[in-house]
Amino acid sequence: MRRRPIAPVFLLLLAQAAVAAEPVPGIRLNTLGFLPGAGKLALVPDGPGTVFEVVEATGGDAARVALRGELSRPLSWAPAGDTVRVADFSALRVGGSYRIQVPGQPLSNVFAIGPGVYRELDRAALKAFYFNRSGTALAARHAGAYARPAGHLDDRVLVHASAATARRPAGTVIASDKGWYDAGDYNKYIASSAISTYTLLAAWEHFPQVFGKLDVGIPESGDAVPDILDEAMWNLAWMLSMQDPEDGGVYHKLTNLRFDAMVQPHQAMREPRYVVAKSTSAALGFAATLATASRVLAHDEKRWPGLSARMLAAAERAWVWAQAHPAVVFKNPPDVLTGEYGDARLDDEFAWAAAELYITTGKDSYYLAMAPETVSATVPAWDDVRGLAWMSLAHHRARLSPLADQTLIASRIDGLAARLAGAWRSSGYRVAVRDGDFVWGSNAVVLNGAMMLLQAYRLNGKRDYLDAAQANLDYVLGRNAMGMSFVTGFGARSPQHPHHRPSIGDTVNAPVPGFVVGGPQPFQQDKAECPPYPSTLPALSYLDHACSYACNEVAINWNAPLVYVLGAISALTPATGTPTMTAQEFTREQLLHQEARLQFDSFGNDTALDIGLKLIELARADGKAVAVEIRRNGMLLFAHGMDGTAPDHSDWIRRKSNLANRTGHSSYLTHADVKASGGDIDAMPTFDARDYAAHGGAFPVVVRGTGQVGTITVSGLPGAEDHALVVRALQVYLGLDRL
Repeated sequence: MRRRPIAPVFLLLLAQAAVAAEPVPGIRLNTLGFLPGAGKLALVPDGPGTVFEVVEATGGDAARVALRGELSRPLSWAPAGDTVRVADFSALRVGGSYRIQVPGQPLSNVFAIGPGVYRELDRAALKAFYFNRSGTALAARHAGAYARPAGHLDDRVLVHASAATARRPAGTVIASDKGWYDAGDYNKYIASSAISTYTLLAAWEHFPQVFGKLDVGIPESGDAVPDILDEAMWNLAWMLSMQDPEDGGVYHKLTNLRFDAMVQPHQAMREPRYVVAKSTSAALGFAATLATASRVLAHDEKRWPGLSARMLAAAERAWVWAQAHPAVVFKNPPDVLTGEYGDARLDDEFAWAAAELYITTGKDSYYLAMAPETVSATVPAWDDVRGLAWMSLAHHRARLSPLADQTLIASRIDGLAARLAGAWRSSGYRVAVRDGDFVWGSNAVVLNGAMMLLQAYRLNGKRDYLDAAQANLDYVLGRNAMGMSFVTGFGARSPQHPHHRPSIGDTVNAPVPGFVVGGPQPFQQDKAECPPYPSTLPALSYLDHACSYACNEVAINWNAPLVYVLGAISALTPATGTPTMTAQEFTREQLLHQEARLQFDSFGNDTALDIGLKLIELARADGKAVAVEIRRNGMLLFAHGMDGTAPDHSDWIRRKSNLANRTGHSSYLTHADVKASGGDIDAMPTFDARDYAAHGGAFPVVVRGTGQVGTITVSGLPGAEDHALVVRALQVYLGLDRL
C-alpha cells in the first residue's frame, strides 16, 4: 500500500546505516536447502563452463564430489537482463551440506539437503504473525530480544463519520482489540486480514499432520491447540469486532488518520484510532473467512463452545449485508491518509464468500450464487480472491452436494497450474513468474502461485506442478537475480533493513526474523525518498533499505502463503524423489493387474489390523489425513479416522465399498470405465448415487481359491490418491517389490 514520505532527518540516518542491495555475481540457489526428494536447481552465470559438481561443504580442496552433471544451454531471462545456465542436481538425495562448483566461478554458498530443512523457517514465518500482534505485550520468554510493551490496545476506538449510523453516530466509542498489524505500519485492514487468516486456516485444514506439530513458542503454545490455530484465533477475535451488530456490515479498516512515526507500538499511541466506513469487499472477505473458521472450529466444540455457530451466523449476516449493498467500493475519506485497500471489482469476493458458505453450510443456494461457470481461477491476491474459492472447493469436493460440477472444479485448478507450469518451463530462470508479476508484493505473487500449483499436484500428482512450486520457493529463498533470500533471518544473505516499524524502532541490529519482504518491482514509488535503485529492470529493482515501502516492506498477506507453501512442500514432496503414482496414471490393464497381484492366501483379523495401521502410517508420512475401514464378510475389522478427517467420510466409505462388493472390482476401475465410456460417475444406470460412489478408494479383498471376502476402503483424498494409497499399502504388506 502507499506509505507516507519519511521525514528527511530520519532518511539521512537510514542512509548512514544501510546501502542499497546490489546483485551478487556467481552461482545463485536456494541457500536454505532442499528436501531429499525435491527438484533441485541452481543458476550459473553464462560462461565457458559446461559441467558442474556438487561437493561436500567440508573438506576444502579435497572435498568429496557427491554428483557431477552437465549445465543446460545458455538461457536468457528478460526481467533480469541476464543469461544463465541451469544446474539440475535433483538426483542428489543424500542428506548433508554441500556447495556447487563450476570452472571459472566462485563456489556457491553452502546449502543443506535433509528432511527438516524448512521446519525452522516455517516456525519463524508463522511466528512473524505473533510479532505483529496488536494490543498485547510481547514477553521476553516468547519474543526474546524483540520483547516490547503493549501497544494499540484498541479498547476505545472511535466510529469515524464515514462509518456513522443512527445507532452508532460519529465519535461512538467501541472496543476492537487484538488482531495483527497489517504490514510495516500499525493499522488493521479487513482486506489483508481476510486472505491471511484464510490461508493459515487452509494450511491447517489441508496439512494437519504438519501444522499440528509446529510449535512456535507463542503464549498459547502447549494449550493442546495447534499454534497455527491459536494465531489465527487472535486475528479472528478482532475481525468479529469489526462487524456492526445492528446491520451485519463490516468496517473496512481500523486506523489512525495518518501513519504512525517509525517507532515501537507503545511509543506510537498518540493519535486517536477509528473504524472507517463499511464496504462490500470487507463484508465479503469477512464472510468467507468466518465461514472457513466456522467449519474448522466445528471439530472442537468442547474447546470453543458455540463459537463455530457464532462465526457462521456472523458470516451469513455479512453476506446478507453485501447482497443488499453490492457495490459499496471503499475510498479513503478526505481526512484519512492511511492505506486504502480500495477494490472496485467485487465479483471475485462474491464468488469466494459464496464458495466458503456453500462448503460450510451445504446450502445449494450459495453454490448457485457463486455462478461458478463464470468464475475463472487466478493466482490469489488481496484484491483477487477467485483462486481461493477454487482451492477450497477442490479440497472439500468429497463433501459437496451433487449440484457441484466436479469436472469444472478440477479443470479450473489444473488449467491455472498448467499455465503456471508453462511459464516455469519457458523461463530462463526456471521460475513460474512472468514480466507482469513484478508488482507491489511480487514475492507474494510468486508464493501464491506456488500455493495454487500445489493444489493441482494434490489433485493429479503431476510432478511438474510440484517442481514448479519448489522453483518458486527457491526464488524467494535465493535463486533470484539479486542472489539473496527475501526472508529476514534466513539464507546466506537476507534483508537487514525491512520497512517494518517494530524492526526500525527497536534497539536490535537484526530485523525480526521470518518476514518475507515485498520484493523487486520496477515502479519504484518511493524513489524520491530513497537512495537510487540498482536497476530499473523488474527483477533487479530492489532496495534493502528501511525507506523502501515499495519493495522492502513486510505484510501479513505476504507471509501467509510462505507458511502454507513451506508446510505443503514438506508434506507433499516424496521422500525418494519419485512421486507416488496416482491411479489416474494407470491403464485399465494395470488396474486389473493390481487386483490379480494383490490377493491373499488367508485374511484374518490380525491381517486387517496390520494393513489398517500400515495405511495410517503411510498417510501420516505423506502429511495426509484419511479415514479407513476394512471389512470381511460384512464384519468391521478395522476403522480409524485421522485428525483432519470429516464425519461424511464414513458415508463415502460405505458407498465406495458397496460398489466394490457389487462389481467385484476396485471402485476406481469402475470410475475409469465409466469415464472412458463418456458416462457420468454420479449418475450410473442401475446404481443409486445415495448408495454407490464410483470414486477411487475401495479395493476388493480376495483370498485365493475363495474369491472376494471383503473390502479395504480409504476416504479423505482425491479418489485417485485414495486408490493409490491402498495399492501402496498392500504392496508393502505383501512384500512385492513391484506390481
